Amino acid sequence: MTSLELFDNGSSFALPLRDGELVDFRPVRQADREIIQHGMSELSLKSRYFRFFTPIAKLSDAQLQYFTEVDQQNHIAWIALAHDEPGHPGLGIARFIRMRNQPTMAEFAVVVLDSHQHRGLGTVLMAVLYKMASIKGMETLRGFILPENTVMSHWLGRLGAVGDYENAVYRMDLAVCSNLSCLPDTPTGRRFRECVHSIPFQHFKGTI
Repeated sequence: MTSLELFDNGSSFALPLRDGELVDFRPVRQADREIIQHGMSELSLKSRYFRFFTPIAKLSDAQLQYFTEVDQQNHIAWIALAHDEPGHPGLGIARFIRMRNQPTMAEFAVVVLDSHQHRGLGTVLMAVLYKMASIKGMETLRGFILPENTVMSHWLGRLGAVGDYENAVYRMDLAVCSNLSCLPDTPTGRRFRECVHSIPFQHFKGTI
């Protein structure tokens, strides 16, 4: 991962995907409601089902408020935007929310438009969450994955996530370490480690 381009005082960055397409990454803003709602309309029925466990077609006003009015402390959310397309449409989004009863654990979710799946975008978004989780003192990122979503569950497993099956979903816990020692020394682990290292968060204290 090379050719990083910083802007917005370092809080945002651009990074090429595996095929060379440049994508912008930045924190979610309250003004992103329209971008996120449009992104929902671009998701396939399957992708919406995997993300929300129900094939909803449109986000409610309450959901849009919840997804965009984030404090970036206990609720972290980042969005991926097309760098070269007019209007810079959204391509994916990732977030984690700190658990109130377990402050070192956070529940995460990642969604990528079907047009940009299997191109490395989800890996970058997950790497952003991992790095932010380390900065914010998280020890575990927990995801709830449907059994049908084998691509995600198998990928998390190759990253060392430990899973349990409960209430018809897989609960998968990924350990977070500031020095990345939790990640396995495997091709998947090494690629993810490289991706995490490539993300420039110089303006945060305690970066990896």
